Amino acid sequence: MVSEKLVSLIKDHAKLLTERLITDLYAREETKSYRKLDRQTLYHRVFDVYSRLDAWLQGNKVKGEVREHYMALGRQRFHEDIPLEETLMALMLIKRHLWRYVMENNFLDSSFLLNQALEFNNAVVLFFDRAIYFTTIGYLDEMSRKMEEEKKAVMEKLHVRRHYRETGPT
Repeated sequence: MVSEKLVSLIKDHAKLLTERLITDLYAREETKSYRKLDRQTLYHRVFDVYSRLDAWLQGNKVKGEVREHYMALGRQRFHEDIPLEETLMALMLIKRHLWRYVMENNFLDSSFLLNQALEFNNAVVLFFDRAIYFTTIGYLDEMSRKMEEEKKAVMEKLHVRRHYRETGPT
């Protein structure tokens, strides 16, 4: 199991990690669509990711829960008109900020801790790989569903126009 010290790092510093990430999300061109979200909404969303990561690292979440949550997240970002690439960049930045914070705070001061850090890194990478994968599936599923709805609406309009041309005004 991942070191309690590293898991505690996420719990104890989630607010700071969240604030740093929000500043980065607002500043980057690669995540410019996040600027349309107010700070409090974005704060809760980022904090939620750190909370889920914390639970995952402690073994309190199963793969199916991660799957369902991040597929829903992908669908939600689609409806918010946040491009998929920006959604994925946000998830990658969360991971990057977490690892940077671990390095800044010298949690790797012995070979024992180095071994735990590798275990921690592997668990974090697995979590974010799954989050990115399922977010992409949810986003693309929702895009496909929306395209089918639009196609159906266009086909119905064409059918009405064709019917009107064939029968004339009544």
